[in-house]
Amino acid sequence: MAPKELNFITGNANKLAEVQAILSATPVKLQSQNIDLPELQGTIEEISTDKAKRAAEAINGPVLVEDTCLCFDAFNELPGPYVYTTSTLPFDLAD
Repeated sequence: MAPKELNFITGNANKLAEVQAILSATPVKLQSQNIDLPELQGTIEEISTDKAKRAAEAINGPVLVEDTCLCFDAFNELPGPYVYTTSTLPFDLAD
């Protein structure tokens, strides 16, 4: 059986290496595509689903997307998919 091709949507070489290592024992042939996609505001599920649909349409093929989410129970699940906003907080989360 020929390897199945899957397009990992990232421009990050470290993320690509990690996913290649994870899939190394499978018949999946991983290709990297660096596509700039607009990011929906919503839940992690909505963001990831939208990102995958847009990427699949852009390359006309199967894709694997990744999105990072960080949730704290004490902060009512915040920052969630907006983890990048923590760099603007007036305090250090580690304190």
